[in-house]
Amino acid sequence: MIRMPVFIALTVILIGCAGERPGEARQEAPAQTSTYKIQAADVPPNLRHLIPLAERWGIGDDVDRFEFIERTAAADRQALVKAIAPHQEAITAWLDSFGTRPLTDEAAAFMYMQLAVEEMSE
Repeated sequence: MIRMPVFIALTVILIGCAGERPGEARQEAPAQTSTYKIQAADVPPNLRHLIPLAERWGIGDDVDRFEFIERTAAADRQALVKAIAPHQEAITAWLDSFGTRPLTDEAAAFMYMQLAVEEMSE
């Protein structure tokens, strides 16, 4: 029988060992993490080619989005920034068109994708 203080110490050691060690490669981020179901018909035609990025990066939970950014390779993060940079104004105009109405899932995914880019530059 393991005594409680020993059990707690072993648990703390095991949990501490589960994290990344200095010099180790980053864990591979999941390919798609957004929980939004994006219907192409509900996205402006000039932004539809960005749907795969919104499905991957449109993460509504701040903590999950931060962790996803941290676990994603720098090249993938740079590819996102480069892909949406020319479309930032069009995305913002689309989001602004909702006014005080709630955003659709599609719009929310694009908004959180924009937020991910903003958070990468901080």
